[in-house]
Amino acid sequence: MRISDQHLHCSCSQDSRTPMRVMAEAARDAGMQMVCFTDHIEMDDPYTGRTDPNWADRWPIMLSAWKELAADPPEGIEVRRGMELGSPNHLPALAAEAAAAPELDLVIGSLHNLRNVEDFYFYKYADEADCARLNEAYLAELLEIAVLPCFDVMAHVGYTVRYMSRAGFSEPIGPEKYGEELTALFRTLIRNGKGIEVNTSGLRQLGYPYPHRGILALYRALGGEIVTLGSDGHRPEDAGAGIAQARELLRGLGFRYYTEFKKRQPEFLPL
Repeated sequence: MRISDQHLHCSCSQDSRTPMRVMAEAARDAGMQMVCFTDHIEMDDPYTGRTDPNWADRWPIMLSAWKELAADPPEGIEVRRGMELGSPNHLPALAAEAAAAPELDLVIGSLHNLRNVEDFYFYKYADEADCARLNEAYLAELLEIAVLPCFDVMAHVGYTVRYMSRAGFSEPIGPEKYGEELTALFRTLIRNGKGIEVNTSGLRQLGYPYPHRGILALYRALGGEIVTLGSDGHRPEDAGAGIAQARELLRGLGFRYYTEFKKRQPEFLPL
């Protein structure tokens, strides 16, 4: 049965030092038959949250790495090309331009910072009330992204909890408190033919993926069908990690298929 990791980073991203070939071979050794490299194209500077005038600088680096790997592809694994497009709602026209590149198989839409606010990694969380306000703003911006045509699946819904937990606060995103916001988000994604990913990095950090079981159950109940699987790995030991667990989680929730993307078109494969 085919298994793939469609959210993987390498040294084309500023937060990874691992060469593309090494990551692809690590994913193969972890049992993957296909990987899609989705290195970062971020509209904003992570330290300030304001527009990064050099946002496109990573693109030629990605093109060069893909060309080099294609000339001597690693054995035993298919490599596809993608990007993680950060904060596309902050610069929609430029985001659309970036996502229109014909080389791409998959574009993941993500949000790592609020508009004019530093990355969630750097944000100074004050208390749980502050975390709740940030979650509300985060979900509102995800809804802004959901109406854009420049991506295929939405990354790691519920991602903010990673850094809130690290700061010692508990303000999880789930249907119990944020059901109205999540329902609006998923209905918009479904209506526009977009999907979500199960991002297994949460398994390594908190013991559950982003989004967690409760959010995935809501997505399925609303008719969501497009679901990709991604490790969000930046190191060889994380390539392919948790993908098998994510498949089992989806099966347990009643999903019959997961989705791979090729040339921006979804392909549904049995779980």
